[in-house]
Amino acid sequence: MRSKKMNKKSYLLLVLSLIAVLSCNSEVTDQADALFRDGQYEQAIEAYNEYITTKPKDIKSIYNRGRAYEEIGQLSKAKEDFERVLDLDEENVNGNMSMGKYWYNRQDFNKAVYYFDKVLEVDGRVSSAYLFKARSLHQQGEFDEAMKFYDQAINFDGKNGDAFLYRGALKINLNQKRSACNDFIRAKALGADANDALQKYCQ
Repeated sequence: MRSKKMNKKSYLLLVLSLIAVLSCNSEVTDQADALFRDGQYEQAIEAYNEYITTKPKDIKSIYNRGRAYEEIGQLSKAKEDFERVLDLDEENVNGNMSMGKYWYNRQDFNKAVYYFDKVLEVDGRVSSAYLFKARSLHQQGEFDEAMKFYDQAINFDGKNGDAFLYRGALKINLNQKRSACNDFIRAKALGADANDALQKYCQ
């Protein structure tokens, strides 16, 4: 009888210990997320490091740590975290989007398109993936294909000011000035930085 009571007591202590650990872990990741939102990226990285030590497969925290590295310019570490996310979940939209942007910024547009396509395979409604695929194609001189994807970006998000801005830039390349200026006006109304384009082409 006494042995049963001891077993119940041990079990209760184990459960309470697990609850305490989970609560502590939750506090750490919540703190890391708050630091990230506040722009305190180095402190956020430290907090994510602590959390990931105990939860090495937590995709959200690994990705957010990668984004924090990205914000402070440690791009190789950011890339490592994004790749780790994709090792754990090859269809992760955020991981694929960030890897696409990584290669876009390095002007490896074929690799960039590969990752943007992965995003669209998982969710064909992601306006930003259409936009960055269009920009990648635009950079490679594939104007007709780029136009299709700028149009798609706008179809899925009519408030995507950058899509209007870059589509307008493509229209300038295609000597469609009036239509381009309409896009620049729309881009500015949506908060995109279209002032230079308007001054240069639409006076």
